[in-house]
Amino acid sequence: MITAYVRQGDRLAAFALEPGAPLPEGTLWLDVLRPAEAERGVLGTALGIDLPTKEDMSEIEASSRLYLEGEAAFLTTPVISRGETGRLDLGLLTFILTPAVLVTVRHTEPLWLSIYAARTLRHPNLAPTPVDAMLGLLEAVVDRAADVLEMVGTDLDHLSTQIFAEATEVEAGVLEAGRRGDKRRQVVRKAKRRKAQSDQLRSVITAVGRAGDLVQKVRDCLAGLERLCAFATTVAGPRMAKEQKVRLKTLARDVHSLVEHAGFQAMQGSFLLDATLGLINIQQTTIIKIFSVAAVAFLPPTLVASLYGMNFHHMPELDWQLGYPLALLLMVVAAVVPLLYFKKRGWL
Repeated sequence: MITAYVRQGDRLAAFALEPGAPLPEGTLWLDVLRPAEAERGVLGTALGIDLPTKEDMSEIEASSRLYLEGEAAFLTTPVISRGETGRLDLGLLTFILTPAVLVTVRHTEPLWLSIYAARTLRHPNLAPTPVDAMLGLLEAVVDRAADVLEMVGTDLDHLSTQIFAEATEVEAGVLEAGRRGDKRRQVVRKAKRRKAQSDQLRSVITAVGRAGDLVQKVRDCLAGLERLCAFATTVAGPRMAKEQKVRLKTLARDVHSLVEHAGFQAMQGSFLLDATLGLINIQQTTIIKIFSVAAVAFLPPTLVASLYGMNFHHMPELDWQLGYPLALLLMVVAAVVPLLYFKKRGWL
């Protein structure tokens, strides 16, 4: 599908270009969505260029994404777009800048591009030349990346509050248990019943992972934009007016600042993930500690039972009338004494 944005006096109009139809006079921008072979041939004949295929656009080498063919500059970069599942994903967008017209080739349908196109139709002065149209599209990409980072930052702040509020609650319970040992068993029982809390921490891990995935996608997009801006400054610089050069430099600075911010958010996501895993580890350690204390407490009674389970003939206690109650009493005392000691030390 080819959409031609044509300047008609002081207006800008959009037309669907059918295969075989000539380019309208005054064409400023050609937006090519999932070009068929016939459409590739039409544009190749009309503009004297070869449109890159989807495989060509997917090449990761800079020399395959940023290059010159005659007077046409080919600039390919990853951009934020909605995937087939409705979630944010990366798509590839190729700018082909010729002296007369701008061509964009894409296989996704990012919302920001449609918004920019509609705004340009309402305000034709936003894109008086192909270079201005390309700069406007690049600014829309950067704005979208900034919006995603802002959304991720809000999510990370919310998750941070949620995680550390949970950690504070656990720490308060431990400290209170240390000050008042008689309440430790209640705290332990309460911890065992906090299945909902464990489910919440698992959902936090999922949310942090999703935020990290979004940040990584934005970083890939910004890395492509950094290379594109550097290449465009070198290649298209001589064709640009002073105002256009200023816009491109400003765009490059914005991209650089967003790269640093995305790096900070990536570190923040890693920190929150480590904090969540640490909190889960504390809960698991508390449970294991309970089992360890129980094993130690019941070890002396097991020793007593093992002694009186021996099959020796000369054991005086076997003939005592109070031998059995004495053995039971020894086992109870052997279990209670360690528990009282642990409680006194604040381990329970």
